[in-house]
Amino acid sequence: MMPAIATRLRTCAVLVGISAVLAACNPQPVAVPTPTVAPAGTFVPQARDVPTLPPPQWTNAGETITLNNAPRLAYVGRLDAQGSPSTVFAYAFSPDGARLVGLNNQQVIGWNLINGALLFNTDRLNAAQIYYGADKDEFYTVDVTGQIRVFNAESGVEIQALNGQPAFNGAAAYDRDNGRLALGGSDGSIKVWDVANRQSLATITAHTLPIINLAFSDDGERLVSVSTEGSVKVWDWRARQSTAEIKATASKAVFSPDGSQLAIGEDRQISIWNPQTATLTNTLTTGPRAMTDVLVYSPDNAYIINGGSVQSLTVWDSQTGKLVNTLPGAGGDENSITFSQDGNLLATSVLGGDVILWDTTKLRDDALAYAPLNVGTRQILYTDWSPDGFVLLLIDATGPVQLWGIPSLAEATLTPAS
Repeated sequence: MMPAIATRLRTCAVLVGISAVLAACNPQPVAVPTPTVAPAGTFVPQARDVPTLPPPQWTNAGETITLNNAPRLAYVGRLDAQGSPSTVFAYAFSPDGARLVGLNNQQVIGWNLINGALLFNTDRLNAAQIYYGADKDEFYTVDVTGQIRVFNAESGVEIQALNGQPAFNGAAAYDRDNGRLALGGSDGSIKVWDVANRQSLATITAHTLPIINLAFSDDGERLVSVSTEGSVKVWDWRARQSTAEIKATASKAVFSPDGSQLAIGEDRQISIWNPQTATLTNTLTTGPRAMTDVLVYSPDNAYIINGGSVQSLTVWDSQTGKLVNTLPGAGGDENSITFSQDGNLLATSVLGGDVILWDTTKLRDDALAYAPLNVGTRQILYTDWSPDGFVLLLIDATGPVQLWGIPSLAEATLTPAS
């Protein structure tokens, strides 16, 4: 028998008015330790002092998760690494959503998401980031020195090592559809690689001071770089030419999905620019810089959501710059936010707080529709949807990786939500 499924989405007027409902839906609050700040490339896991749901009998996710079937969302499987418990601090899905690779403090790990099988676990080799190849046959890691390692995705055996970015300082962007990897340097340089073909595509002298953030446009044709020198630049990376330069003391920058906007996270504000003309179109007043730890567009370009160390995320109309709503309980020092494939669901998590599903079709309503998931822990560090939309991935800071999905009705008998 599967564990009880997540509570049904409810329409909620104000948080105070539904406190009794939330108490019924969630485990009792548990004190959690303060997250540890670790050196680049490592993550110190929290002690295993919070109960987690026991792993269920593995059940195949039978369909894409949507707003209509979200009431049937259930805990369908758990992934564990061998050895001592350690946080999976970086991960990547295969393009078809059937595989997952991850890094913890000791290992590079691969899992089959169809049956939950552990495919391999090998030495981490100081890897700090991990990406899946566009063809599913390979995956790549970048270590703290900027070396790119290429691995066989079936066996985890290393195939080749490339000198990716000698000045690497942690800033990277990956164009998953085309398999292009951009690496920033402490010297202000950018190197763009086609890793599948082992080919360096471009070296750009982009800034005079370190690069702290990089992002590709959705079509992979443009790249934005943020530097500590106080500038943000948009690049035609193939031509190695800057097409726009914006003076800003920024922490990050992201393109809208359609490429028509560039959102720049600054101290106490988000500035919205036309990346073609470097024209400022809107300014969103957010408060301290921590409020841009989260900075994402909705898949339909309609909204910008930002947040950080305060208790709520903030939703803005991306076209008018007007405040649309706030998402209570979805903010914090360590939080994660991810949209479903169709954009109608939003999953948020907060380390020390809840995992919540939001109905994004009601983001403009006074009465938000949302439901906390009873995940058995308050130490979820990352949430993400698989590329095929079948699985909601929840990474516990203490080590386990939970998978939630819509169980195949042929395999599971569902317990109605209370």
